Amino acid sequence: MTLLTFFGCALTAFGPSLALFFLTIAKDAQLVILMISSAFFWLISILVASSIWFFSKSDATENPITILYSVLLQELFRWFLYKILRRAENGLVLASANPKSPYNVSAFAFASGLGFGLMNGLVTYINPLIISVGSGVIMCKSCPTLTLFFTGAITTCLFILLHTTWMILAFEGFRDPKRNYYYIIWVVLSHLGASYATMSNQADIKSGCVIGFVINTVLLVISIIASMRTLKKIK
Repeated sequence: MTLLTFFGCALTAFGPSLALFFLTIAKDAQLVILMISSAFFWLISILVASSIWFFSKSDATENPITILYSVLLQELFRWFLYKILRRAENGLVLASANPKSPYNVSAFAFASGLGFGLMNGLVTYINPLIISVGSGVIMCKSCPTLTLFFTGAITTCLFILLHTTWMILAFEGFRDPKRNYYYIIWVVLSHLGASYATMSNQADIKSGCVIGFVINTVLLVISIIASMRTLKKIK
């Protein structure tokens, strides 16, 4: 059963994002490079957040303040990534498979968002996934009938997809902040909301994990709809 748990949780957490990768990004070396580069930017953001946590001598591994500066740092490095890609945009478009396509910039944002999300998922979920191979289980505090491995897998899956849509919306907002500032506001606020919602998994709230899943799913649906609207505006 331990191997079944491991592979079941791994496919739940990373299956959808890996399917997106092999269907859309793996065929294009340029997009693969962008995805890996964006993953590196997420790593830097979490390294800075970890340094702040370490030097602050905080005893809590998860608290509202830690989540706040971690999210803000991730969004700051999302902006740094955009600024760098913006400078290289003309060269990236010329080197793309179809330089005349109006969707090249959106493809860059999609690949970058998937890389951002996958690295987030790997770092935050790899340890529970490895533990799931052991002989015991860890039950979710707010949902005693579910294991922490399974709830973590669903949360990881949602966050990877959220980061992908957030990157598309953030790039749209950064490109024209005066007209599309609401995209930037939505990305920051929904990222904070989704992150704080995960605290319900271990809270003394009945079916708290379900509440967290519902909140993150709603945020994902709204973000997907908003992302599709940005694509419809491209001519």
